[in-house]
Amino acid sequence: MLRLFARLLARWPVEKALTAACVLGLVTLGIMAAGVVLGTPLWVIGSMSAAQGTGVLAGLLFALSVAADAGARSTHRP
Repeated sequence: MLRLFARLLARWPVEKALTAACVLGLVTLGIMAAGVVLGTPLWVIGSMSAAQGTGVLAGLLFALSVAADAGARSTHRP
């Protein structure tokens, strides 16, 4: 199982995943801001729920990218 995860990380597109994580983070921020600006309880609850999902996905993409980059750098050391 760990070898499969290591092979996945070896082929992980780090730059594309980081770009996607940044874009998702900005989308999350926009969703939360819309909920605060609109201000009704239903919009606040809905926007925070949607933002939590996109924020978790952005954080997961970022964490996998960091792990893939760290793994790639540790295997290429002389």
